[in-house]
Amino acid sequence: MKSKTIIFILPFLTSGIILLSHASGQSIRSLVDTVGFAHTIKQIEAVVNLSESLEADSLVREDTNFPNPWIAGISPHDDYIYAGQVCVHIMRNFKAKRVILFGVAHKAWKWKVENQLIFDNFKYWHGPYAPVPISNLREQILNSLPEDYYIVSNEYQSEEHSLEALIPFLQYYNRDVEIVPILVPYMNWERIDSLAAKLAEVVEKIINKNSWELGKDIGFLISTDCCHYGDQDWGGKNYAPFGCDLLGYKKAIDREYDLIHNHLTGPTDPNRLHELLYRLVDKNDIHQYKITWCGRFAVPFGVDFLYRLTQCLRIQSLNGYLLRYDTSVSLGELPIREMGLGSTAPSNLHHWVGYCAMGFR
Repeated sequence: MKSKTIIFILPFLTSGIILLSHASGQSIRSLVDTVGFAHTIKQIEAVVNLSESLEADSLVREDTNFPNPWIAGISPHDDYIYAGQVCVHIMRNFKAKRVILFGVAHKAWKWKVENQLIFDNFKYWHGPYAPVPISNLREQILNSLPEDYYIVSNEYQSEEHSLEALIPFLQYYNRDVEIVPILVPYMNWERIDSLAAKLAEVVEKIINKNSWELGKDIGFLISTDCCHYGDQDWGGKNYAPFGCDLLGYKKAIDREYDLIHNHLTGPTDPNRLHELLYRLVDKNDIHQYKITWCGRFAVPFGVDFLYRLTQCLRIQSLNGYLLRYDTSVSLGELPIREMGLGSTAPSNLHHWVGYCAMGFR
């Protein structure tokens, strides 16, 4: 059941807006998706155990090639019944105590928010084992960021599912994890780079003040699903430029690998991220897709932030590694419907989604 919500807006400005849900404040963020995501212990343990079993051979190779925890990563946020097998590739070796999460603002068009990061002021988010605490890192960041760089909105965070999907996996592998959720709405490249640079400057000072180790004390996780493809069940839109037969499917997959390898694997590089953004959206109107990656802003922002942070820390740039790519069509369904989990959308050649898991170190 959804509770009635009252919104107070303070002050009436386009910058530094703070939107507070319920005058007395909410302590735990409510759930958005109770169908696609695991929110109980039995559910997340079933998803992880099945996924790790099906991916066992490739996970063994990853353990050999990448024995140390990831500093940062990219993870899908689609229904676990499809994407669970891909999610475990990044989540199982993600051990940081505090994790800054960069998510998609799917409803930014509705909220009419752009050019500002979206934070919340909850104390906890739901986790399958216990409520997941918000790190006090959030307040340290907000106290140092210029007011026109962000808004704080429990309402917007409560309507968005892209970060909710990451929490059960994070807590399964690290019961003590703390989070800082941030949504990234519409932004052109100049704004992305400006905000990423300033956020990196702020976080670098906090890291050095506390002598934190990357990957252990603090980590960074970006949420995205890749290509949304097909000519059916996309709200009347056709996202199938190559057609919906097997040849069209192959061409779309080839484009996915091209995007990942040309812009995200290897050393983080603002020039490659700039190019990625404008391969995904129209440079003259960033509200229009060119390729339907929902993380079209979150991914360039998050990875650019990683580059800027290493600059501030005066350490070598991180490298990105593709751990797993697949699609809802190729993966099929995990047998978890009896656990109360299901799908929120169909999966076939006329309607499918791509997923990538990437690690950065």
